[in-house]
Amino acid sequence: MDRTDGEALTGIDPGLAEGSQAALLDLDPNISLEFLEKASALSGKPAPVHIPREKLVLVHNAELKKLGKENKGPRPVKKISLSLAYPPSTKPILSLEKLYLKDLLVEVHHEGKVLVLRTITEHYPGAGIVAIVEDEMGDADKLAIYNQNEASTLSVLPEGSVVAIKEPYYQFNGDEDFMICVDHPSDIVMLDGRHSLVPECFRRKNERDGEEASSVWVGKGDKSFIGRELPEAVRCYSRALDLMSKGDEAAIMSVLGKRARINLSLKCYDDAIADALASRNGSKNDWKAYLVAAKSCYQLQRYEESLRHLESALAKSPSEAVLQKERERCQARCQEAEDGKFDFRALSAAVNRRNVHLDAASFVRKTEVRDSAIHGRGLFATRNIAAGELIFCEKAACLPNEYNVKHNGAALYVKLVEACSSNPSLHREVLQLHSGSYNTSSSSRNDHGRRPLDVVDGAPVVDVFLLEAIRRANCFMGPHDSTAAARPDCSMERDGMARGMWPRAARANHACWPNSSRAFLGDMLLSLAAAPIRAGDEITHVYLPPRALPESRARQFLASWGFACGCRLCTAEAESPASQHRRRRDVLEEVSAVIRKQEEKENLKKNRRLTRKLEELHEEAVYGTLPRLVLVWPTMWLLAAYRAMRNHAKTLKWAAQVLRNFGFLQAAAGESWYVFEQEPVGITTFEVAKTLRHARDANLALGRSKEARQCDDAAKMAWRILVGFGPEAEVQTSDWIRDEYKVAAGK
Repeated sequence: MDRTDGEALTGIDPGLAEGSQAALLDLDPNISLEFLEKASALSGKPAPVHIPREKLVLVHNAELKKLGKENKGPRPVKKISLSLAYPPSTKPILSLEKLYLKDLLVEVHHEGKVLVLRTITEHYPGAGIVAIVEDEMGDADKLAIYNQNEASTLSVLPEGSVVAIKEPYYQFNGDEDFMICVDHPSDIVMLDGRHSLVPECFRRKNERDGEEASSVWVGKGDKSFIGRELPEAVRCYSRALDLMSKGDEAAIMSVLGKRARINLSLKCYDDAIADALASRNGSKNDWKAYLVAAKSCYQLQRYEESLRHLESALAKSPSEAVLQKERERCQARCQEAEDGKFDFRALSAAVNRRNVHLDAASFVRKTEVRDSAIHGRGLFATRNIAAGELIFCEKAACLPNEYNVKHNGAALYVKLVEACSSNPSLHREVLQLHSGSYNTSSSSRNDHGRRPLDVVDGAPVVDVFLLEAIRRANCFMGPHDSTAAARPDCSMERDGMARGMWPRAARANHACWPNSSRAFLGDMLLSLAAAPIRAGDEITHVYLPPRALPESRARQFLASWGFACGCRLCTAEAESPASQHRRRRDVLEEVSAVIRKQEEKENLKKNRRLTRKLEELHEEAVYGTLPRLVLVWPTMWLLAAYRAMRNHAKTLKWAAQVLRNFGFLQAAAGESWYVFEQEPVGITTFEVAKTLRHARDANLALGRSKEARQCDDAAKMAWRILVGFGPEAEVQTSDWIRDEYKVAAGK
């Protein structure tokens, strides 16, 4: 947020404003102490009351009727509380001991057990899906299933469905309400009637008599496909494949081809690739299978692999126009990934709130991930990178088009769980990211420090609490276009911010004085060098804009990420005595009180005096070449005040001081206003860019054309670093400024 026009400070320790780089923190929901006490008292015991089956069904159906067809609002999302987490089951279903509803204990994760249940109502859609279920003993209870994506047959649970719940969790909901809660999508399995766990009383007649044929299931799959019931079509085709004999290769390949196309539509790209390639029979028509595989690889951002499949498709059918078009598109992505050359102007013109998913590749060739001396693993430069140069450009692995700051965290959680459930290759990549302090048996790491992807009963195990912990520790929040967000009239609440997951960017560690800056363009995260970076240097960026006072920064990062920042700024400031930090804090508090008053002339005089006092409290031995963040806001206020008075000489004086306090020493030393030409390069923010433009205008007014050009060039560089591209499109230099340059040059 831009506050250089003399706005009053809020609090005594304003953050270092970075505009669109600010982020909101997620906190666990507030759970009442009374609720926790009741849950704790019931934990490990049978539910004190059991609602009769007839009443359960009656109340459930009444709620269904009340729901009606008018419920067209956005789907609610269950709020995840990591403090109430439990791990997913990692045991094969046939190794579990059968459990019955009467044996359930409240707030217990029934390890080593499995429930086999049949739904006796339609499901009720909400934050999850809720249905009334029965076991083979005739007892009934309520079942809530969360986090099933649209590709799952469990996203719609028809009456009469038989499910197995692995190591079930029986949850207290308040008052006399209890239910079986399935949070992890891999903890529940839809059972076919022939499965050995299904009791006889749950089997249909044809399942008991063995009257099944693969052709019947193919027919059911075709019917479901025509009716756009795609998950059910996949289930039917899968059942048909189970029943087919190995000798019926033509039928098998036909069904695999159908299932591949549906999986592509359902965004189950890994499955689509496997099915498509398995459906090839050596004929000319194999081009269709290669096309499905190519499109799936493209969506997973595996462009070279996609291109290979397209070349194979063209070898089968060279004249297919769709293949030629797809190859051209894929070649463009491969070229972007190779050379990092993007038409950012065209991409920016294409981006809007309804279109944020751009057709562009990630470019990461200048970086590598390896062990870091800062924290765990980090991101490192593989070559020298100049200030203002693109370090990397990464397309989001997951970015929901939700720009409401109140809902964007929940939206990302839902999409991340869906994407990881549907695509193990993406899930495996996400699992390598840091999960903060969250730890379960399923989040243990192997000898190489990597968290493995458990696969049980042929399906990946998805730990939603682990994914939420990873989301909180690694997601970024940004606008749909950083160039638009940098405008003075931009409002995060009005214009919105979305949260996304960029795994490569998430590898970079934090520094309060970073050497890179990030910007957003649709679902692309752009990382620009904020200072010269040498091959082998670790690339750092800010997780959150740092606070001015070191002790505030320490609390900020410890509370949010659980680490103590050891960047060069924090390390150097630690050399200053605690008593000196307290004195600076006290003076900053005085400055804040003065600025809140209305007597402008008196404020100006007092603020100058207090600012000089603050400067004297910064020891030269510690702060000689460091940013002085405590001085940023007082000097920015003085800059704005003198600019409003059209006192150009004083405007330049305080502009130089603002830059010096951000760590740019050249202007204050009278060397040059182009503050990016020599090190140290300070902390680049939108306030720096604005200060340079104010200095440009003051220099122009004083007839200093050379200095004005330096300011303008430096402002453009700052803008490029902050919004990701330019420089010619970054800071609009109007005709009157160009004319002023000519006039000044002729004097």
